[in-house]
Amino acid sequence: MSELSAIKNFGPYMVKIMNAIGICTKEELLNSSYSKIKSDLEQAGIRPHLNIFYSIEMGLQNRTWSSITPNEKREIKALLEKVVQLHNSNNLR
Repeated sequence: MSELSAIKNFGPYMVKIMNAIGICTKEELLNSSYSKIKSDLEQAGIRPHLNIFYSIEMGLQNRTWSSITPNEKREIKALLEKVVQLHNSNNLR
């Protein structure tokens, strides 16, 4: 099963924004990275808010996004902050 809609937390909105950035299957999602997803969302004019990444992470674990723990939220937020820092440092060069 490779359809995004089969992933927990992937309703019409999540499927639509993933398709907008060229991710149409679970395999493509698994082969992507938070950095690429964030960049592609921004390029598509979609605000890459934390709930998108919570939904991705929990969905790939077959968990509802609301089951995320405070520690998991902190880990995802820290990872995305590193992505932003890396992006900003690359733009300064």
